[in-house]
Amino acid sequence: MQGLIDAVARKRNKPITVTAAPLPPEVSAFCARGEDRDYIVVDSRANELTRLHAELHELWHLWEEHPSEEAPDQPMTETVVRQLLPGLKPGPVLQVLTRSHYDSAHERRAEAFATVMLQRHLELRRDQNKNGSLTSALTHRRSGV
Repeated sequence: MQGLIDAVARKRNKPITVTAAPLPPEVSAFCARGEDRDYIVVDSRANELTRLHAELHELWHLWEEHPSEEAPDQPMTETVVRQLLPGLKPGPVLQVLTRSHYDSAHERRAEAFATVMLQRHLELRRDQNKNGSLTSALTHRRSGV
């Protein structure tokens, strides 16, 4: 996972901080773009697989760099944003926090990416437990990518 985060950070030319914090029930994770650093915050109360899936989903948003155009209508407040991400402008963060999960092609792509990468992660974990070897989650057997 860290290798994937590092790859996106290199693409964006800035580090990514991943942290866990208790989030409102309707928010499993969010990402925010800062001037010098990007952030991914996942719900600390979620189980491990849910946190990993949410982190991958948000990582896609940073990778694809496609901001949401939807208006905020969720109960997240600027005060909460300031507490979770001091130094970031609450307005853009609220936009990201309040986007819907599946009503746009962008959200569906983020969800598909997270699902596929989580499956790869679980396969690698299973394979590593079987024989102690580890291969790249992004390796394609026929192409050598």
